[in-house]
Amino acid sequence: MSRWFLPVAVLLGLAPSAAAQDVMGIAAVVNDRAISIFDLEMRVDVAIYNANLARTDEMRRRVAGAVLRNLIDEALRLEEARSKGIRVTERDMEEAIVQVEDGNGVPRGRLEAFLAERGIAYDAVLDQLRSQIAWGKYVNLRLRPAIGVSEEEIDEELERLEAMRGKPEFLVSEISLYDDPAAAPGEARATADSIVAQLRRGADFAAVAAQFGQGALAREGGDLGWIQEGRGRPEIERVLAGLEIGAVSDPIRSVDGWHIVHLRDRRAVLSDPVAPVEMFLSQVLLPTTPEDTPEDAARRLALAEEIGAGADGCDALRRLGADIEESLSGDLGWVNLRDLPNPFRDAVAELEVGRPAPPLVTDNGVHVVMVCERKTGDAETGVRDSVYDRIARSRLAIIERRLLRDLRRRAFVDVRV
Repeated sequence: MSRWFLPVAVLLGLAPSAAAQDVMGIAAVVNDRAISIFDLEMRVDVAIYNANLARTDEMRRRVAGAVLRNLIDEALRLEEARSKGIRVTERDMEEAIVQVEDGNGVPRGRLEAFLAERGIAYDAVLDQLRSQIAWGKYVNLRLRPAIGVSEEEIDEELERLEAMRGKPEFLVSEISLYDDPAAAPGEARATADSIVAQLRRGADFAAVAAQFGQGALAREGGDLGWIQEGRGRPEIERVLAGLEIGAVSDPIRSVDGWHIVHLRDRRAVLSDPVAPVEMFLSQVLLPTTPEDTPEDAARRLALAEEIGAGADGCDALRRLGADIEESLSGDLGWVNLRDLPNPFRDAVAELEVGRPAPPLVTDNGVHVVMVCERKTGDAETGVRDSVYDRIARSRLAIIERRLLRDLRRRAFVDVRV
């Protein structure tokens, strides 16, 4: 599960005295806004923590360039949103903070302390949330209304799919790192290599994509949805054909950058239309700590099994979580079954409402997950909705990418590190 939808001098290996002098230096100027080295350092911490990457000096150095590029794009988006009258209210921020707390099992009002315990700057997280809210409003108010998908277009796409019935299609997520003329030669490839290494050690792909990916779909964890054979980039399709389900590719070179793909599933087109399933989930999370021993892990697993045995319904699960000091509990809200990471999807797909799944062990700890409610649509509606969503998301991604390209061209951007 993603954690939130959230000094270059040191990162480049300068002496501590130089870093101390430069801590308030400027990393980049975007029009009339300065991004300080301190801003960059704090956001690197947020990105590495969110993506569950190794917190090493080498990793910080590798990802600094990608984080700075995203900060520059974020500044451009925020400026554009404000120029069109988009404002982020205190209520917007309060609701976003509550969502982050609930999504991570953090008690209400405890997010700042939760982050401080992990060495993460609260203000850096707030800045990221503020930018996400502003751009989300901009997209919904200014861009999304311009996307029209007619019933005729859906019918045409369904006819095309019918003609491809039985051919392969792939459920794919992608992290894109686009070329930056200002970057050192080989920097994007080195960053991509570092990210792949961490993904193969268990880092969450969606969280990494949200923090480091570039492009409109990064905030959705890089989810490209189902791609039919012959409809994707040829260089990426060639790699997908040889990947096993669940695997992460090596960096793939394209004309505009590097791409990392995660093959989440493979099937034949229209072979098994599945009715859409939505679930309201709640969980108790027993988090890991850096000091854990094998005995701690065994004790945590035993406690999770005890919680599951005593939880008869979601209210009981919430109470049990609240009674255990070390646990983080809360509702995950309504989620689409297809959007869950594989271990969670497998655990809850056939789970009876009000009964806990067996404990799930992840890098974050041991999860006790329960389905509180379930809603199932019909397969035909699900297929049409899926086609509509695919067309709309593709068009929105194109519009956003063109807009950001134009904003970059018109802007004054001075990168100083």
